[in-house]
Amino acid sequence: MRRPLHVHRRVPSGLALVLGSLAIAVASAEETATSADDLPASHSVAPQLYATGFAFAEGPTFDRQGNLYVVNYRVIGTIGRITRDGTANILCHLAELAPMENREPRANGLKVDSEGRLIVADSGGGRLLRISLDGEKCEILADRYQGERFRSLNDAALDLAGNIYFTDPGGSSLSNPVGAVYRYNVDTKKVERIDAGLAFPNGLGVTPDQSKLCVCESQRYRLLVYPMSEEGDVGERSVLMEFPKEDDGEIRGGAFEPDGVIFDEAGRLYVAMWTGGVVNVVCPETGKLLRQYDAGGSRATNVHFFGESLYTTVAAKEAVFRLPLGVRGFAYNGPD
Repeated sequence: MRRPLHVHRRVPSGLALVLGSLAIAVASAEETATSADDLPASHSVAPQLYATGFAFAEGPTFDRQGNLYVVNYRVIGTIGRITRDGTANILCHLAELAPMENREPRANGLKVDSEGRLIVADSGGGRLLRISLDGEKCEILADRYQGERFRSLNDAALDLAGNIYFTDPGGSSLSNPVGAVYRYNVDTKKVERIDAGLAFPNGLGVTPDQSKLCVCESQRYRLLVYPMSEEGDVGERSVLMEFPKEDDGEIRGGAFEPDGVIFDEAGRLYVAMWTGGVVNVVCPETGKLLRQYDAGGSRATNVHFFGESLYTTVAAKEAVFRLPLGVRGFAYNGPD
């Protein structure tokens, strides 16, 4: 049996008050996460085209100024930046910024950390990277576990202490479940494996109260959950929910693989459903499917909040869409 993983949680001084407030508000947040009263009805929000020109739209994230970063802008292997006034440019070419022999770097999941740096899951290179927001500097945080190279990183997430969680589904499937979930400890600068033997682990995120890690296992069409203690222990996985294969009222069902995820400030989880072209909203306490929204097109890869809108990357449309939901995302990288 896999032993619980322990990581000391270094709490930056600027986050101490935030963590204290979270502890006080846990009960209220859990109650809110089970409700969808403040959300628009399913399929009542029309996606608005926000940006186009992506060879494969994936990994959206925002900095505090409202600049949007998306991978594969114009060509595969780039990271693009779209400013709030709509100006777009290529921030960097990974093959130039962080070249490799025998492998072609290609970013997939992105997040911005508390110090304003891009955390990058390099799918092509099998590396966890940290890139300055001017696109000039790149650090290789990790490229292996216990001497074995990562295969193909998919997505990344942060907890409030700055630790980085990431998935490596490379080559995994139902018949070959070799996918794994890892955590990069910002204190020790070491990688710890949280779980293995998964059929394509994909998007992941830590709940706002820091009590759970949620992970999409795409090829089993389900959402996994791992309990997390205040001391940093990660417990055994359990199945939070299996996504519906059949329609249920306004909820469209089907063999839709869950992809990227993000939490709102109430603790609800938003899941991009790959070929389904929808975003499912899930309560991480009960596994109940609360709402479903049109993503803007098929091959919905990922989601991220800015302001009171949810932004979706849709590979089939080579675009990013905006959904004005009227709720705010959880500030996983600390207060503004």
